[in-house]
Amino acid sequence: MPFLSRLALFPLYMRWQLWLVLLAILLTATNSQATERWQRSDVLTQSFMEVALKREYRLGKSEPLVRWQGPLRVKIDSQLGNTRLQHQLARVQLKHLASITGQPLSFVDSSQKANLRVAFISHDHMSREAAKYVGKKQVSTAGMRKALREGVCLTLFKTAADHSINSGLILIPADYARQKARLVDCIIEETAQVMGLPNDSGEVYPSVFNDLSTDTWLSPLDYLLLKMLYAPELAPGMSVDEVRQALPGIISRLTAKGELKNAVHRVRSGSLRDWLDE
Repeated sequence: MPFLSRLALFPLYMRWQLWLVLLAILLTATNSQATERWQRSDVLTQSFMEVALKREYRLGKSEPLVRWQGPLRVKIDSQLGNTRLQHQLARVQLKHLASITGQPLSFVDSSQKANLRVAFISHDHMSREAAKYVGKKQVSTAGMRKALREGVCLTLFKTAADHSINSGLILIPADYARQKARLVDCIIEETAQVMGLPNDSGEVYPSVFNDLSTDTWLSPLDYLLLKMLYAPELAPGMSVDEVRQALPGIISRLTAKGELKNAVHRVRSGSLRDWLDE
């Protein structure tokens, strides 16, 4: 017998009760489907601990929290490739990050005025440029050699005594990146990392901080991680335990402000993805 025919055999009050049960089940299923994995508090917490407090090529070791405290003054140094396009891409992306994090940002015309240099160079010059910034001894370490050998692009930064980032260098080999179809990927990932999320992790997804992922654009999760990093409850130099204790309150506040609910739309506002109309 069809379901509706069987339902007609029940008394009216029982039919109403059954409809209410069915409606509750439907609403529960809908709400469950609407909540993405990356919106869960435990996933946000673990993802942040992975990308903010660990370091690529230093497996298993956690470090104090780092982030910029003062304004970013950026010099875009284009030594190879389409200078105009490179400047446009880098500017749009950095302005997008500034709007997400609230960090003041300006572009300067000399390296002396800058505390962040974005250099589009030849792949053959990667080691040389890195050595100028961190020294030949640091470039010769196993981790740095691996980064230069295996990575397409490279982000380096230095911190002050309080663990705030006070200078940074992004090296993008324009020839090699274009050959690998990774020019835009490099600009997005490396600029996001230099903000203070320096680690890549296969456990964080969807995200540009996952080398196993095909994500080119900042994901809603990446947007939230940047929001969390520059939350007033956090400060450079905080330990793993201090950060972990602060995150529930941060996530609750971001939830109340609609950041989790609207991250899919907000991450695109002013983004390089919108600028390129992708």
